[in-house]
Amino acid sequence: NLKCKKFNTMKDIETREDIILIIRNFYDRLLKDQSINFFFTQATHVDQHLEEHFETLATFWEQGLFLKGGYSNNMFQIHKDIHDKHPFTHEHFEIWLDHFYTSITESFEGNKADQMKTMALNMATVMKIKFA
Repeated sequence: NLKCKKFNTMKDIETREDIILIIRNFYDRLLKDQSINFFFTQATHVDQHLEEHFETLATFWEQGLFLKGGYSNNMFQIHKDIHDKHPFTHEHFEIWLDHFYTSITESFEGNKADQMKTMALNMATVMKIKFA
């Protein structure tokens, strides 16, 4: 008598709400991490307007993942301005990526999840090169 075991497969990223879930989990990790939270609590004070920041980030990722448009900020310049005052190290990028990947993989899997991780890696790599 064989029993069928149901495998609980995770869904792929499909909506803005999925992106915001990832971003909330990501920032929860970042703000708790003593090795990187300085950038969000002191260098930028992003922690004081998280909901607004989450909406901006969701628009950025929607544009990248779903080609929706709407993001008009210069993401690289924003981070360059922070780097010029408080330099990002190789370790900061690695910590950022680790928290980002974890925030995606704990809830999602599939093409869009993989695409989001690849986009994050590409951005981190370009920033490391540009800021060096």
